[in-house]
Amino acid sequence: MAVGLLQRLGFPMGQVAKIVDGHHPDQLHTGSATPKADMLPIDGEDGQGATCRRNVVVAVSGNELDTELVTLACNVAKQKKAAIYAVYGIEVPRKLAIDAEMPEETNAAGEAIERAAQVADQMHMRIVPEIVQSRHFGQSLVDETKAHECALLIVGLPYQLGLGGHFDLGETAEYALKNANCRVWLVRGQRPEGVTPALKAVERPDTVGAAR
Repeated sequence: MAVGLLQRLGFPMGQVAKIVDGHHPDQLHTGSATPKADMLPIDGEDGQGATCRRNVVVAVSGNELDTELVTLACNVAKQKKAAIYAVYGIEVPRKLAIDAEMPEETNAAGEAIERAAQVADQMHMRIVPEIVQSRHFGQSLVDETKAHECALLIVGLPYQLGLGGHFDLGETAEYALKNANCRVWLVRGQRPEGVTPALKAVERPDTVGAAR
């Protein structure tokens, strides 16, 4: 005897049950609830009732992705009542001292941070601007997430091809994905028209040794 789909799902035979707010009618008064959708599940409260690791770090680089990244950070921070740290990184060549004066790069950083602040203002939010000067921006981002007890790091990745024409993740994003102790959201930019990455042949395990 065939069993209908509604019966397999637990609905009474011969009846069309109406789902109300995600629940079967028999569940509406049982106290069970559908889990609320959450953009960013964060750590629970500590002993004093304060929530740990709530804040957001967004990497700012001065490119076209910054508006999207800051807007995303603002939307999450609104929901979580979190602080937003907008971090611009100046990578210092090893031939220079780590604290060397780099006026051109510093001016570019200031302009990018100012634009990020304007985007946040449009979202009725405020950012905490930071310009870090280091050898490796990815490491700096990871350090900032720890220092500010962040639950989320948002990094933009303009579409770029590396050696051999393969898509290049880049050192900053790769380091953050491997080493951050919080969630990392990576936003890749649009692929330019006419740009096609080289395809790397992948040998399927079930075909290894089959050819003679």
